[in-house]
Amino acid sequence: MARVFGILLGLLAIVIGAAAMFVVKYQPRQRPASSDRVVSTPAAIERGRQLAEGALGCMDCHAKKDTTRYGNPVVGPVGAGGDCFGEAERFPGTLCVTNLTPDKETGLGNWSDGEIKRAIREGVSRDGRALFPIMPYGEYRALSDADTDAVVAYLRSLPAVKNPIAPPAIEFPVKFFIKLAPEPLVGPVTHPDPKDRLATGKYLARIAGCVACHSPVDTRHRAIAGQELSGGQIFNGPFGQLRSSNLTPHATGLGNRTEAEFVALFKAFDLPADALPKVEPKENTIMPWWSRARMSADDLGAIHAYLKSLPPIERVVQTRKLPTVPSPAGR
Repeated sequence: MARVFGILLGLLAIVIGAAAMFVVKYQPRQRPASSDRVVSTPAAIERGRQLAEGALGCMDCHAKKDTTRYGNPVVGPVGAGGDCFGEAERFPGTLCVTNLTPDKETGLGNWSDGEIKRAIREGVSRDGRALFPIMPYGEYRALSDADTDAVVAYLRSLPAVKNPIAPPAIEFPVKFFIKLAPEPLVGPVTHPDPKDRLATGKYLARIAGCVACHSPVDTRHRAIAGQELSGGQIFNGPFGQLRSSNLTPHATGLGNRTEAEFVALFKAFDLPADALPKVEPKENTIMPWWSRARMSADDLGAIHAYLKSLPPIERVVQTRKLPTVPSPAGR
């Protein structure tokens, strides 16, 4: 009996060892980075700037922000890296937001265009490592090939900033589970027809994070089917506990708000960082008003048109009153 028990223990140790080796050696799903080179033109760089500083909100994370101003405006070098997440943020380990400038030692200077594009939309780093999905590559996989090229052209145009960023140190088992998040693209990603306003609005609502944040989620943090954009998702942070608002055209959501009113709501925050209201951390917001205000009125209007086309869903969400911002005459 003792011998049988010993054999069973040995087999169990082998199984555990094999499982541990699998966890350590497992690589995220990925495809080789494209060898395509991005053609950089003034128009492409400008489109990339509009996306990175506006709809995509790249600089909401990859730059230092003034958290004493409402909407957390960017105040550090654009793209040079942002803050770190750790125990204070209840993060499973430590993660510092990376440097996206073309610096060869601390940024993207030695990355190929294909490696940058793969990281943006497929969640895989240059070395094949899975990026932590706080980087919203799940939404960015909808980014068209043309827009992805434009973002790369813009990042290449930034001044190189030497800013060493500590590598991530993610705790187990999260360290393993994030390896399951990346998903390779299987073909080209086309751009919506610019003449199709609803398709354009739907595209922008996806890549700008509207769907990800303004949809109720299940226990696995997946949007509940049929409830998209009806709000109520809970966010906890230095700002306390906030719930995203209902963006469907129900009276408890957008209701009868016109396109002009919707656009004006965002454009009110299109201000210099030092013109935004001073706030205590508990009075601030997770909503990136400052960056999304940099979207064009046409793009914001397209999002409004798409939201108004949705089925109205009744969901009362208690939200905070927006602060008073300077009027256009006072800017």
